Amino acid sequence: MEVVEIYEDWLYSIQFEEEDLNEYARVFREWHDLDYLEKFFTDNAVYINTPFWKAAGLNPDDPVTSARKVLDEADNLEIYIEKLVSNMKQGCNTDFDEYFHFLDGKYKCLWTLEPMKSYGVSSPSLLRLYAIKLDSNCYLIVYGGIKLGDTIQNSPILKDKVFNKIDKVLNYLKINGIEDSEDI
Repeated sequence: MEVVEIYEDWLYSIQFEEEDLNEYARVFREWHDLDYLEKFFTDNAVYINTPFWKAAGLNPDDPVTSARKVLDEADNLEIYIEKLVSNMKQGCNTDFDEYFHFLDGKYKCLWTLEPMKSYGVSSPSLLRLYAIKLDSNCYLIVYGGIKLGDTIQNSPILKDKVFNKIDKVLNYLKINGIEDSEDI
């Protein structure tokens, strides 16, 4: 496992030994893979067959439309992240600290290396990025995925991965004496 720089001083990503790509690159590759997305929405049609997702324009019988919604949202999210980096370089207000939100639950008592979550830029958003806050406006991406349930525990794939990945990375950071961005 290693930390990979995405945007110097602001955004990093974890590279798991078993993966070919760091988590930031992996998740955006998935979110741009139409075949993967169509299969995901076909396999998880039961989660889309709700009034909430139907009102958001998803149709359990049309995985292509759902896949295209993720493609569009991923494109917009990449542009938004680049805008946040530009804002921080220029000293503007909208930054990563406004974009990421605390991940409550089992991590609510952590005061350092806090697990965080973010949403895509659409509303409602299908996309989630999970990160660990290293410092003000400095984050380490540890996982990302599509959230179809009202909670992580009710979302396919996320329920089995998010907490596992966060715990692995927190352990790695502690073992390697990484307490903040200066330690990277």
